[in-house]
Amino acid sequence: MGFTWKITKTLLFFLFVAILLILAVLFPRSPDIAVHGKAMTVEYGYEFSWNAYKHNISMFIHDVRENGTLGFTRYDNPAEEEILLHMKRSLKVIVTAFIITLIFGILKGIYDFYDRWNGWNIFGKGMTWLLQSIPDFFLIICLQWLIIFYLPFIRIFGHDHWYSFLLPAFLVSLYPMLYIARITSTALGSEKGKPYIQVARSKGLSGKKVLWKHMLRNSLYPILSNLTAVMLYLLSNLLIVEYLLDYRGAAFRMFQAFDVSKAISGNNRFIDESGLIIGFGLSFMIIVLISQVITLFIMKKVEPR
Repeated sequence: MGFTWKITKTLLFFLFVAILLILAVLFPRSPDIAVHGKAMTVEYGYEFSWNAYKHNISMFIHDVRENGTLGFTRYDNPAEEEILLHMKRSLKVIVTAFIITLIFGILKGIYDFYDRWNGWNIFGKGMTWLLQSIPDFFLIICLQWLIIFYLPFIRIFGHDHWYSFLLPAFLVSLYPMLYIARITSTALGSEKGKPYIQVARSKGLSGKKVLWKHMLRNSLYPILSNLTAVMLYLLSNLLIVEYLLDYRGAAFRMFQAFDVSKAISGNNRFIDESGLIIGFGLSFMIIVLISQVITLFIMKKVEPR
């Protein structure tokens, strides 16, 4: 019953946040523009209108019900076509980054655990702490700079090549990987010295077998319980990586759809792509939802009895 209730709460929270997202995106954003004086000074203002808000909501519902679409983009394409196109590109990055994060994060955590008493090792726990103390966007920019100037043969911009998603995936996974490494190292450290380890060693098991068969297995619960946080870390870094590498994925296209500068300035060329923003927002929320549900199932399996 407890597990079913957790799943239900997760789904209800998803629906609640989805409704808030739709209402927030459909909020009227058009400023009032007026010209005053002989100098024709342009002044911008804003006054909320319930009628405009209701109009936006009714038009969105009409498009979904009658036309079967979230709306149309600046290129006169249905929003769903662009969402599908760009989400495919971003999913390559997200899935690859998630795999890299788990595998190499756990391995780095094991290495840090064995290095816990050797702080002088620059590749050990000290490096993990150092890299985590640096802002993630700054770390990504520095790595990009190093690749551009010292590895110019690597084509890092664009999305045209089959391998174009690999570098963005690595950059996106870098900070979450360090996060998992610290959790793994801490979890293994809490297992050290427990009676079952002494019993296993007394039976003649080597240190490596004790680690892989017992300690790591008992540490899976705290590690895997953070999968949702890892996914949030990945998604939070996705925009800056796609923007800097000109990787035209979902985060990049969603940022373009906001058209912030034109929306704020009241530019007549501002194009409202609310349906596209809602579609991308819901897509990212579904990814987080799936990670939450998977985490609940995994935790149920590995939870200590």
